[in-house]
Amino acid sequence: MLTREREGAGSSGNSQPLLEERGREGAEESGRARGRAMHMIYLVVKAAVGLVLPAKLRDLSRENVLITGGGRGIGRQLAREFAERGARKIVLWGRTEKCLKETTEEIRQMGTECHYFICDVGNREEVYQTAKAVREKVGDITILVNNAAVVHGKSLMDSDDDALLKSQHINTLGQFWTTKAFLPRMLELQNGHIVCLNSVLALSAIPGAIDYCTSKASAFAFMESLTLGLLDCPGVSATTVLPFHTSTEMFQGMRVRFPNLFPPLKPETVARRTVEAVQLNQALLLLPWTMHALIILKSILPQAALEEIHKFSGTYTCMNTFKGRT
Repeated sequence: MLTREREGAGSSGNSQPLLEERGREGAEESGRARGRAMHMIYLVVKAAVGLVLPAKLRDLSRENVLITGGGRGIGRQLAREFAERGARKIVLWGRTEKCLKETTEEIRQMGTECHYFICDVGNREEVYQTAKAVREKVGDITILVNNAAVVHGKSLMDSDDDALLKSQHINTLGQFWTTKAFLPRMLELQNGHIVCLNSVLALSAIPGAIDYCTSKASAFAFMESLTLGLLDCPGVSATTVLPFHTSTEMFQGMRVRFPNLFPPLKPETVARRTVEAVQLNQALLLLPWTMHALIILKSILPQAALEEIHKFSGTYTCMNTFKGRT
């Protein structure tokens, strides 16, 4: 009995330091939690202040910008906008040399060094080879704008298999290859920005563009994961842009029921707001701001109500008159 009492007393004595250590660990964890909460409150307040007071824009004078799909449409406007805002060098990628050459000449006339390369972003090896050529001729890319995209514009059963694959390879996988080609050097330099020109259709799909909507939803998930993965990477950030229907030849013929209420965006507007988002280090940009209401409605309304909204607004049949570029 005496031996057992002594053993019990010994165990009690040994457990005291252990309890104290656990107490310290608990206090440290509680302190870290309070610190994270305070930092979160600070970020919310900072964002709120940013809505009222003008924020300082990032200087682009030392940045080399690469834009995929840069020969026409939003890509051409992005090249103009980056040039106007003082980007050091601009590189354009695309599949049509005529458009690339015209845009390159225009940017050079603005006084900005500009180069173009023929590259199909859906071809992995071509992306890696062209990226190497860019580094050798132009230097390190510090802002990558993934803008290239195609749309087939048909229902699933009317779609050609090769056309469906083309949409996924260019719109989604192309961003994997370009990001893998340029992100490592950005991380080394601790200076870089990955931009994705996506679409609001990534969050709210429509009939008649199943290839496009699927690829854009995949690209949105890619960027969401990438953005979070860059949290501990100093100097490197990401921006995802989700614009409403934009008036380019890509979606020519697309019609909504109330064009005055839901007018198509101008490519100049999308380009201007995109470059501003990069300069402000904004992670997500919905255009126009009313698209935020769409996201809220999707999260609270039943499917039957959403279907009626699609029919009433005309998005249910908007691709019936599609004549855009595939």
